[in-house]
This record gives sequence, structure tokens and C-alpha cells, in this order.
Amino acid sequence: MTIQVEFIGHACYRLWVDGRPRLMTDPFKHADLKIPDDGRRYETDIVIVSSLLDDSHNNYQLAAGTPQVIDALALAEGKATATVDGQPVYAVLAGENEDRPDNPKDNACYAFNLDGVWFAHLGDTGYGLTPDEMAPWRGRCDVLLAIVGEKFTLSLDDLDPMIDFLQPKVIFPMHYNLPPVGPLMSPVSKFVERRRGRDPIIHVPHHTVTLSLTPVLEGRPNIVVLKHTGWPSP
Repeated sequence: MTIQVEFIGHACYRLWVDGRPRLMTDPFKHADLKIPDDGRRYETDIVIVSSLLDDSHNNYQLAAGTPQVIDALALAEGKATATVDGQPVYAVLAGENEDRPDNPKDNACYAFNLDGVWFAHLGDTGYGLTPDEMAPWRGRCDVLLAIVGEKFTLSLDDLDPMIDFLQPKVIFPMHYNLPPVGPLMSPVSKFVERRRGRDPIIHVPHHTVTLSLTPVLEGRPNIVVLKHTGWPSP
């Protein structure tokens, strides 16, 4: 079995298994992020959103057809249950940063198992999670989809201890300044430079990569930075 990871943009990734698009995370609404919509829609079997309250994370209509839609916030609040590949989705209640100029919204981070690999997605959380909050993810985080843009979300100072606790094998950064999206956010280079010297940094000149859990440096996560496919580059 082969898993491929595609970065669409913002907090949206699409995961492929043996050439089939299986799962999409936190699809965005183009108008909300002020980016052009070329009408493209993405095939997938499952969409997971960190909540249905935020257009930057909840636009399951970015997916083609009628995929299964999982609301992680409903899971975290005990209002629903869901599985992926026969394993429960583990959702952790979170919220946007209180410094947001609009009304901060509840959301959830979530972990799911796809083809035997555990992925953890940090949703739209505005603060660092404690070890107690992340306890359901311990041993269930092979791959971390990590928010690194800081503005209105958790700081890199808060992210570091979460990485140390979860011990992912691979980190894919997301939710950062990617013009014209997120002009107030930090660029991904800030996160990369912070981790350089500790973790292997892999820049892929493409939006999709075949996932490898083999460490470049034993005991340290590979940090993989992808191009994006969700809107034209400036």
C-alpha cells in the first residue's frame, strides 16, 4: 500500500491510497480567503472538517460528488462518532485565539487512521494543547499536520512541546502565509529555520509526495514542505 500526501493549501490536505483520493482535511472557501476559484473540485471519499462554523475550514463543497463528511467538533463535543478505515476518529476540543478581531469560534483537532498510518490535524486551534488534552493521540500520531502561521493561532513556542509530546515521524506544515492567503501570518520559513539543526528539512518542488515514515535522522521527525495546488501562485 502507498499513501500520497497532497497539499491543496491553508489547512487543506488530500490523502491518496494506491492512487485513489481517500480523504480531505479542512477544505476552504475561496471567497473567504480572497483567492480566485477556478471551479476545480477534488475527488475524495471522506472530508473531515475541524468544525462547520468557519468557511476557511468547513467548505466540504470543495470536494466533488457526495463524500462522507465528518465534523470533528461534533465528535469532540460527544454529539457524534465516526470511523476511518474501521478505527475511531479521536477529536480534541479546541478554539480560535481570543485575539481574533471577529468572534472566536470553537473547533476541534483530530486524529484518524488511514491505511494503518495515524494522522493528527491541528484544526484551527489558537493555543497550545496540554499533554492531558492530547492524551488520546499519544501513540496515534505518525504524521502531524501542524499549524505554523501563528497569527490568531497557536505560537511556535506552544507548538514545540506538542511536537515533543506527540513524537510524530513526519510533520507537514500548514496554515501559514501563502500569498494571497494569510498576509498577517508567519511564513513557513520561520518554522523551518526554528527546527533546522534539530530536524531534517525536506523541500519538495511539487504539491504531492509519497509518504515515507523512515527517519532521515533517528529519533527526529522529517519536516516536509510542499508546494500547493489550491490557487495560482503569485
